[in-house]
Amino acid sequence: MIIAILMGVMVNVSKKQLFRVLRANFSEVPKSFIIFCCGFFLHLSPSVAEFGSIVDIGLGGDFYFTDESDNNGQGFINLLIQNTWSNSQLWVDVGAGGLVGEKASSYVKAPQLFYRMGQMGKTHFTIGRALYDWSFADSFWNLGLTQPIFKWNEARPEQQGLTGLFLNFPVVKNYFDLTFFASPLFLPTQGPSFDLSNGRLTSSNPWFNEPVGIINLAGEKAKLNYDIDVPNSQDVVVQTSFGVLFGTPHNKKDFILSGFAMSKPRNDLVLPFQGVLNLTTFNGDITVLPQVAMHQVMGLDIGWNFENVKTVFSWIHEGQVEYDLPVSATYPVLPDQNIFSTTQLFRLSNTQRLWVGYIRVDRPQTQLGGVFANAQISTFQNRNRFDETLRVKWEGLLFKSKSVYLVNASFAANQNLQNDNIWLSSDIRWSLYKGIELFSQCDFFGGSDEFIIGSDFINTYQNNDRCFFGGHYAF
Repeated sequence: MIIAILMGVMVNVSKKQLFRVLRANFSEVPKSFIIFCCGFFLHLSPSVAEFGSIVDIGLGGDFYFTDESDNNGQGFINLLIQNTWSNSQLWVDVGAGGLVGEKASSYVKAPQLFYRMGQMGKTHFTIGRALYDWSFADSFWNLGLTQPIFKWNEARPEQQGLTGLFLNFPVVKNYFDLTFFASPLFLPTQGPSFDLSNGRLTSSNPWFNEPVGIINLAGEKAKLNYDIDVPNSQDVVVQTSFGVLFGTPHNKKDFILSGFAMSKPRNDLVLPFQGVLNLTTFNGDITVLPQVAMHQVMGLDIGWNFENVKTVFSWIHEGQVEYDLPVSATYPVLPDQNIFSTTQLFRLSNTQRLWVGYIRVDRPQTQLGGVFANAQISTFQNRNRFDETLRVKWEGLLFKSKSVYLVNASFAANQNLQNDNIWLSSDIRWSLYKGIELFSQCDFFGGSDEFIIGSDFINTYQNNDRCFFGGHYAF
């Protein structure tokens, strides 16, 4: 769908497919898109010799410690094509993968797909889907306020670029840039794929949050049946965005100063719902009404980047989220919020780095409004991954042989300072000969509340303690 939109190709999508595209945020793509992609890349093949290209193929197994039924096998393939930027640049970064076996489900992603015209260091424009350093805090904490995120695995999110036209002016060469962004298209954040069957929203992916199925009503248990009112695809995709980015690059030596302002759709769809409760049968019918919400976001980064230390102070302001309220709906109220973050990088050696980060969100508590605001029914997910959290992360070279292989690793601890919740993660990669790499990724969540879903990122996924083992080959 992403490539098809950028190339002006119309893809026929059924209502069932459209629903999955909208709610899972383009996690599944019709067969006609796959055929188009194959044709697109075959068309490029005669010119591949002029470009640098990487094909990355991998397999792995996910092992969950709390619920072994969540164990799964996964496969993935990624393709990167790029040329050296002189007078122009083409960048293709796409991938596909998913769960294999009985739990088979798939995804297609395109973090970046753009064409850039103009020389480096001079005025140039970019058209397509491209990543920019809008906000250091938004990228470091994966907040998803500026750019959408690929969230097949919530513990390992991946940033994806905005889609549109970018015009860059170097005000002071290699020091201060001004970039304008405009777009008539909107591609939301991608989440896990799921199915709607017998009134339930379910997924074989453990990182999908199934909405509550039973509530207590007047001392009795009421079963909820869900449905989706799928919006028109044009009403979702055709949305206007504007933005401006100014300042120094975040990796620049010496002093860092950058800011941005954007008016655009919120990357996550808002999910108000309408409901009817039958007091005789104690069953409820819930219809989810996905809505595109608009918001204004601005931010500022100030810091310095010296030889062994990098410090960045960040501020982000998100205005109140506005969207159309369906009649007789229950909906989340999303007031404006201010996010403050400070990040320290210590370069311990040429191969080791230590990150220390702190984030705090200042806003009123998110509430529900409407008919069933007090009925323990909510389709609203976490607004932010973190509200007040301290992160300590070490990354670097663990071991290097005299022959051909080396071991890189990262270890991180995220402590929610508002409760006792902690998230520990590790990523160990053993690079072997000629593009072959083995890896191990582990995540462990310590939640303080047993049955709270949606109140906190760590609480939400406290049953997803897991290790992912696998390997991949890049050529």
